[in-house]
Amino acid sequence: MSPASLGGGIVTVMKESDSDSYVKYADELTRFATGLIGPSDAEDVVVSAYVRCVASRRWPLIENRRAYLYRAVLNEARATQRASIRRQLRERRSAFREAVDVDIPRPEVLEAVKRLSLRQRSVVFLTYWSDLDPASIGQLLNISDGTVRRHLARARARLKEVLDNDE
Repeated sequence: MSPASLGGGIVTVMKESDSDSYVKYADELTRFATGLIGPSDAEDVVVSAYVRCVASRRWPLIENRRAYLYRAVLNEARATQRASIRRQLRERRSAFREAVDVDIPRPEVLEAVKRLSLRQRSVVFLTYWSDLDPASIGQLLNISDGTVRRHLARARARLKEVLDNDE
């Protein structure tokens, strides 16, 4: 509440309550959100934006709540759209991986890999089957990049030796 002077007397002006603000602006904000991102997510965007606004420490100080809510809906619509794009990209990548035929290694290659030390096998697996770089492998196994490269080089040499002898 803030006092305002009106004709020499003091009049108390009450700010609208949070629920009154929502009831007052929800329809127009939903139409706005529908124009931004379509009807399926519009109501969710408005509710999320409104909840964020009300939870904000600044909310009681906001004079023009309508304008503030419009900006909040715009920001929430942007975030929703970015999240939707990221989700679609993940789904496409996942669908692409599933669509690609996975090459099954020849039995002699599997046997040769089994002859490697456990550390060499893990580095080979993470390099070729999980498609990780030496830095990522090093972090996973808690060893340095150089150690990863050394184990990979030794594993390649051993695999070459074993596979050449089998032919």
